Amino acid sequence: MNTVSTDDRYLHKKFIGPYILKKTLGIGAIGKVKLAYHSKTNKKVSVKIIRKILFSKKPDLKIKIHREISVMKLMFHPHIIKIFDVLEDSTYLFLVIEYASHGELFNYLVKKGQLHNREALCFFQQIVSGIEYCHRYRICHRDLKLENILLDKIQTIKIADFGMASLNVSNELLKTFCGSPHYASPEVFSNEPYDGMKADIWSCGVILYALLTGKLPFDEENDNMKRLFNKIRFESLSIPDTIFPECKDLLLSIFIIDPSKRITLFKIKTSLWYKSLPLRRTCRNNFLENIHVTTIQNPVFIPDPDIIKFLVPLRLVSDQSVLIKVLCAKEPNLVRILYRQLEWRKNENGFSTKRYYL
Repeated sequence: MNTVSTDDRYLHKKFIGPYILKKTLGIGAIGKVKLAYHSKTNKKVSVKIIRKILFSKKPDLKIKIHREISVMKLMFHPHIIKIFDVLEDSTYLFLVIEYASHGELFNYLVKKGQLHNREALCFFQQIVSGIEYCHRYRICHRDLKLENILLDKIQTIKIADFGMASLNVSNELLKTFCGSPHYASPEVFSNEPYDGMKADIWSCGVILYALLTGKLPFDEENDNMKRLFNKIRFESLSIPDTIFPECKDLLLSIFIIDPSKRITLFKIKTSLWYKSLPLRRTCRNNFLENIHVTTIQNPVFIPDPDIIKFLVPLRLVSDQSVLIKVLCAKEPNLVRILYRQLEWRKNENGFSTKRYYL
C-alpha cells in the first residue's frame, strides 16, 4: 500500500515547477496527461506524467521516450505539436507540451460524420505540410492516424505522438511494424523492409479517405488482422462517387501497393485537387528557413553539451565520439543540420534544451 501511495503522490500535486496542474485530460498505460497553466504567463499547456519505475521494467520504453523528446525538440512547425519543457524528479518524468484544446481529429469526425470537400482539403493540406517538414529532416512518423492528429482552439491541425518516429539519416529501409493496422501500408503489414516516408504517405491517404467518407478505407469486423491484410493487399478500393474526381485520382495514386510507384508528397502538392484551395500561410514550408546557410557549412568544433544530449538518443551514428567527428567534418551533413536546428531553437526561440530537476 505504501508503494502505491508514494507512486501516485505526484499525480495529485497542484504544482510541477512553474506549472499549475488542473484537470486530467487522459489516462494511458504509462501515466496521465493533465491540463496545466504556467504560473507567470497563464499559458495553457498539457503535461504528460510518466512513471519512471516503468523504465526499469521496460528498458525499451525509456529509449522510446527519450527519443520522442529529442525528435520533438528538433522540430518547430505550426502543424506539429510543440514540446516546451522536460522536468523530472526521482519518481516521474514530466513532458510539458502544447495544449490542443479541441482534442483529437477522430472525435471531431465522429461528431460530424464526414467532412465537406473544402474542410477535408484544408485539414489535409495542413497534415501534408507537417509531414513534409518531418520528412525533410528524415523523420518518419510511423503512427499517423486520426487519434494522433489534434486540433487547437481555432481548429488548426497539430500532428502529435512521435513515440514511434524514426530518424533515418542513411536512407536505410525500416523493419519494425509500427502504428495502427488500419492505417498501415501493405509493405509494413508484410513485415518487409520498408521506406518509412512512403508508409507515412499511405497513412495520410487513409486519413483523407476517412475525412471525406466518415469511415476507414480498409476495415474488418472483429479486427481480424489476416483478413484486414488481405483487404489491403488484394482487394480494390471502392471510392464513393460523392468524392470529387480529382480527389479520387489522388486517393488512387496514394493507395498503390508498390511503394516505389506510390505518389510522392511533392506530386500530392502539385495535384489538381490539392491546389484547388489556396494554401494557408502556415502550409508554405521553407526548409531550413531558420538556419543560415553558413552555419551549416561551418564545422562544429566545440559542440554544446546540452544539444549533444538530445542528439545522442536519435542514434544518428554509432556513438557520441563518432557524432562529434561528424559535426567537425569539412563537408555539410544532415547531422550538422540537425545540430544547427537545435542550436537555433535554443538561442533564438527562447527554447530550453536543458532538463529541469525538481
